[in-house]
Parts: sequence; C-alpha cells; structure tokens
Amino acid sequence: MTTLVFIHGRGQHTPPDLPAERIPDFVRDLRGRWLQALDVGLAASGLDPVPEDTPVVFPFYANAFRDAVAAREGDGPGPDLALWATGHPMPGDLRPVCEVKAELLDDVITHVPAQRPSTDREGTARGVPAGVERPWWKLDELLRIPWLRAALQQLARTEGVSARVIESQFTDVAYYLGCAEVRETVLGIVEDSLAGVPRGEPLVMVGHSLGSVVAYDLLTRMDPERTVSLLVTSGSPLGLPAVQKHLLGHGGVSPAPVPALVPARAGSWRNGYDVRDVVAILNPLAPHLAQEPNGQVLDVRVDTGSEPHAVDGYLEQPEMAGAVGELLTAASAP
Repeated sequence: MTTLVFIHGRGQHTPPDLPAERIPDFVRDLRGRWLQALDVGLAASGLDPVPEDTPVVFPFYANAFRDAVAAREGDGPGPDLALWATGHPMPGDLRPVCEVKAELLDDVITHVPAQRPSTDREGTARGVPAGVERPWWKLDELLRIPWLRAALQQLARTEGVSARVIESQFTDVAYYLGCAEVRETVLGIVEDSLAGVPRGEPLVMVGHSLGSVVAYDLLTRMDPERTVSLLVTSGSPLGLPAVQKHLLGHGGVSPAPVPALVPARAGSWRNGYDVRDVVAILNPLAPHLAQEPNGQVLDVRVDTGSEPHAVDGYLEQPEMAGAVGELLTAASAP
C-alpha cells in the first residue's frame, strides 16, 4: 500500500504556553488540515477522497526546530547581518547561518519582479554607496539597506504580508541550510517517522516550503531500497542558487540534480507555485534542475487565493492533488 508522507514548512510550532499533553492534538489537527485540503483538490479533480486506510506519515519537527534555533540565539540578536558584516562577536554556528541568509536574500532581491530604482533618496545606486562593489548585503542589516528595504516593501504590498515576515521565512531556511546540527535534528525526526514503513512500500512525498528542501535532502540520503512513486512540492525555494549550493548530496553544483530516488519518468516530480509567493520566487522550478529525463519535473502555476504561500491553497488545486489521487487510486485497486 502507498504511504503518504507530508513534510511541513516553517512556523508550524505550537504556542509556547501549550501544555505538553495537548501537543498530539495540535499535530493531529495540523495533519488533518493537510488531508482536508488534499481532499478538496481530489474532489475538484473528480477523484475520491484519500482512502481511510491510507497510511499517512506526518513528521512534526516544528517544535524541535524552534528550540534548536532558540538554543543557538540565546539572548543575542540572532543572525543579524549588520553585526556579522562588522565582525561583531556571535556564536560560531551563527556565522554560517548569516552567510547563507545573505546569499538567500541576494538571490531573492535579484529576482524581484518589480522595477528597481536606479537611485534612492540617499543618492546611492540600488542602495549601494558609490564605489562599493557587491556583495551589497554586507553593508548593513537587512531592512536598513534602502533599496533592499524598498524591494521587500514592494513584495509585501504585492503579497499582503509584511517585509519582516518575508525576512523571517528566509532566516529559518538559512538556519536549516547553514547549521548542520539544526539540519540533522530535522532530518532525524523525519527519518525516524519512516522507520515503521516497510522498505518495499511505495511513498508519495509531499513537501511544502522549507519542507520541500527537507524532502530533497531526505531523498538524497534515503535507503536506495525505498520506492518513491511521486514527489510533490509547493511554495518551494529550491530554485534559488543559494539553496542549491547548500543541499546535501551533490557537492554544491547548480543546477542541482533531481534525486535518484525520484522516478525517471515525466511528471514524477510535481511542483506547484504561485507567482505571488515570495518563497517560490524563482519558479518554474524545472529550468533550475538537472532532470533525467526531460519533463521529469512538471511545474504547475496556480492561484492559491488570499494567502499565496499557504499549503492549503496549493493542495486544493486539482493539478496538484490529482497526481496524488491517481497513485492512491491505483494502489487501492483490487
């Protein structure tokens, strides 16, 4: 029987005051939200809901991720680019996080789909003082750079989400990619959740946002005896060169290869993106991956509604849910 594996993104942790005994209910509700959205997409595809006997694995790493980040930041300012750029003392494992964060933001702003000002009111080209070369992000902390601040504000107006929220999305991606212990914490939880799934049982893996990066890393080091029938990603930053540089398993090359466990057939990786989703700003994804064969990655441009990055809006799309449903239907056929 095919097992569904849902890998969530950032920001899914419980409220800090939630009693420990209520955490299982919180996780169950979160898992149910994914299944409900998927069922909506299946209905729109003319397919039946997810069969009740379908095994569903929902590795919940959000609290461990939050706690691992908090342990590294302590009472300090976290990965502040201004402090990092000026050599301000900070914990050793925050320095690589700052480096990845800077690379990510550089990538994001490079691909901002807006008219960039040639000068700002301080008389500097793109917020960079005359005579200063790139990397411009080393000049100051994120929102103190006038051009960068203006670009993120433009994105915020387009998406209805604050520039601070946009920045926090990429801070968490930077923690995952830049701190080996944080990455191992997350991957360890996901791998442990699969321990009870028989080796020969096929997997349909669905990763959202940071979860798509986790899914990629997982597939690069998963037991080759595992069978993956389909990979589905949404709201993914995997197209960004800075993300690809730090993925596991391929030596930092770009374009990154599709993991070998993803079937070598057309459409075996279904990737959904909304052009208003800043995390998925470098999409469609297929041109930024080394595929085998061509067409292995099938990009689907969708409109996810009022919340461009929400997982619900992606899973409710028939083009996304249908691929999952067809495999589940085939697996449950007598």
